[in-house]
Amino acid sequence: MELIWIPLSVFAALMQAVRTAAQKTLNQTMSTMGTTYVRSLVGLPLLGLFLAVVLLSEGGGTPDLSAPFVTYCLVGGAAQIGGTALLIYLFKLKSFAVGTMLIKTDILMTAMIGTIWFSEEISAIGWLALFVVVAGVMLLSAGKLSHTESVEAKAGLFASLTSRATQVALCCALAFTFSYLAIREATLVLAPGTFLWRAAWTVVTVTSMQVVGLGLWLALKDRAVFSQLWPNRRIIGFIGFTSALGSIGWFTAFALANASFVRAVGQIEVIFTVMISSLYFREKITRLEFVGMIVTVIGILMFRLTD
Repeated sequence: MELIWIPLSVFAALMQAVRTAAQKTLNQTMSTMGTTYVRSLVGLPLLGLFLAVVLLSEGGGTPDLSAPFVTYCLVGGAAQIGGTALLIYLFKLKSFAVGTMLIKTDILMTAMIGTIWFSEEISAIGWLALFVVVAGVMLLSAGKLSHTESVEAKAGLFASLTSRATQVALCCALAFTFSYLAIREATLVLAPGTFLWRAAWTVVTVTSMQVVGLGLWLALKDRAVFSQLWPNRRIIGFIGFTSALGSIGWFTAFALANASFVRAVGQIEVIFTVMISSLYFREKITRLEFVGMIVTVIGILMFRLTD
């Protein structure tokens, strides 16, 4: 049971990879904030069902909505919205592959910021595993870049540190970093409840805040989004379903392990993306990508040694 957070993180990463691809498609007909909103709006009923199942099976009742819990949920929810919006906006920018590489710095950001200001406690083997995963992901991204981007983009990997894509990617990574850490802290505030009970209440609280907060913003700034919901109901339903499953995986894993560890294991999402490209789009896997996949998996397996 102690290591169940690893398969949960892998599952959540798979759902996130699928959902992000669908959001990229939806963003062609819906605004960035609208595309961000639907994942919470449609996912909330499913998350409510998850909470009901947990309460029926484990009990526990209603938690104490203390100031720290509410604050962490607000910060986590707002940062998650910001990070998702920036990620979707990045789809529209050039050198997307470069930006995507830089987003992966959220692993180390989470570890360092979490150790200094939050409750992250990382052992020597934990730090080593983190750096191995980052190295593997960078190799994977560099391999992808080598045959999908132009010569200018390759040069930009090392030289264009002031480009718009770079700035957006780093801000995106920072936003996601604070969302992971705040969500992890919110689950800890609810201790000593079971990990499923803490995860269920946290995910429902955070998502409810997102639905209300972003919904009010859209009502004032972008009402057209609401008229686009029904015509796009199929893809929106798919986004909401995969998002809810992914959120259950992420939040449950956060209730069990360090945020930086969970996100590091979640980088297997990059491998899923490469495999999908190979199997369905017949794109050739480069030698650098293959090495990157091996290094990433080795890093993920090293987390078994941290417990």
